[in-house]
Amino acid sequence: MKSKKADDLIKEKSKEMFFSYGLRSISMDDVANLSGISKRIIYRYFEDKNALVRAVVKDLIQSHKRFFDTCQASAKDAIDEVIKQNSEPFEIWTPIRPRFFFDLENFFPGPWNDLELYKLIMLEGIVRNLKWGREEGLYSDQVSMVFIAEVRLHQLVNCLQPQLVETKKWSIHKFVVEFTRLYLQSITTVKGEKLLNSYLEGKEDL
Repeated sequence: MKSKKADDLIKEKSKEMFFSYGLRSISMDDVANLSGISKRIIYRYFEDKNALVRAVVKDLIQSHKRFFDTCQASAKDAIDEVIKQNSEPFEIWTPIRPRFFFDLENFFPGPWNDLELYKLIMLEGIVRNLKWGREEGLYSDQVSMVFIAEVRLHQLVNCLQPQLVETKKWSIHKFVVEFTRLYLQSITTVKGEKLLNSYLEGKEDL
């Protein structure tokens, strides 16, 4: 098996430290020591720490987007698309401590803006799904689509920042499942509820 490319190894090791200890407390020397790659080589791939942080955030965004695109492409209907999104192992976000997001927002405006822009893409995807579900007669049109989309976005963002949730009794995946169940049950029509129940039958994890 081929060894990992230097830039991938640098990003992988950086994630381990950034997620655990935040961004400000980790220096490029720390990255070099943990990755076993000299700073001279690191700077060949990333001109400064901001560029490295941006690459780490970009990886997170791309991974999340690929998964949601796959759910959309393979879904049989709007409800199926939302349920498929629960198959993602959200536990991969568990190592990300709150300090990472705090530092990102306050000291790395470029990467933070990338994340904020991606939230708008997520919101567009939620609105698209809501329109699809309403066209199919699966979702009610009695509640503002803008309001419902914002609620769903906040659900997903909170799941991606699991430290925002107080209780430690559930896994991240469990939170995603329960949020999604509550979301779908609140917006489905009688027709949609029957379809949702058929998907849920025999399943505890959607």
